[in-house]
Amino acid sequence: MKQVFFFTLVSFFSCHLSAQQISVSNKRNNFFYIELDNPITVAAENCSCKDLVVKTNNGNIAGKGCQLIYRGKEVGSADIIVYKKMGSKIKEIGRSIFRVKRLPAPTFKIGPYGSSYNQERKVKRIVLVSQQYVRAELEGFDFDAKFSIDSFSVKIFYAESGKSDHFINTTGKIGQQISAGFSVLKKDDIVIFYSIFATGPAGQQYELAPLILTIEK
Repeated sequence: MKQVFFFTLVSFFSCHLSAQQISVSNKRNNFFYIELDNPITVAAENCSCKDLVVKTNNGNIAGKGCQLIYRGKEVGSADIIVYKKMGSKIKEIGRSIFRVKRLPAPTFKIGPYGSSYNQERKVKRIVLVSQQYVRAELEGFDFDAKFSIDSFSVKIFYAESGKSDHFINTTGKIGQQISAGFSVLKKDDIVIFYSIFATGPAGQQYELAPLILTIEK
C-alpha cells in the first residue's frame, strides 16, 4: 500500500518538479504590435497546458492553456511570465521578453496608386475619375490590420490655365467637388493628396505620406 501511495505522489508531482524549460513563441519572433491581438504559443517541459498560468507586465493575456492572445498596453518591452500550478498556488518557472511596437504608418491609396511607390506616378485620368473611395493599407504586412481614412486635402494644378483648386474631404469617400475636379483633368495636370489622416485598429491616428499624381492623358 505504501509503495502504491509513493508512486501516486511521484506521478502527481512530476509536472511540478521537472517543468523548468519553457518556450514562448509568436509569429513575429521577438516582438508584438501594440494595436493587434498577437497569438502566442506557450509550452513547458513535462507540463500539460492545463497546468500553466501565463501573465505579463505590459498589457494583458487572454485565453487558457497553451494557445493565447497577447495585447500590449505600452510601447517598450513585455515580459511573458509562465507559472505552474501547485495546488492552490502558482510558481514562476520562466519568462520571455518581447519588444512591443506600434504599427507602422499605412500607405495612402486611391485605386492602384499609392504613396509608397517609388516609380514616377503617371496616371490615367479615366482611372482617377472612376474612384469613389480612398483607403489606407499596410503593404507587405501579414496581419489584417484595418485603417479608416479620417480626412485628406487635395490640390489640383491645371497646367493649361495655371490655376488651381483646393478641396478638403472628411471621410474616405471622395466628395462630389473632388470628383468634379477629377472629371476636367487634362494631360500634365497635377493632383496632390496631402494632410492625410487615418485611424488604426486601436484608435491611434496616423498622418500618412502625401501622394502626387501627374495626368498622362
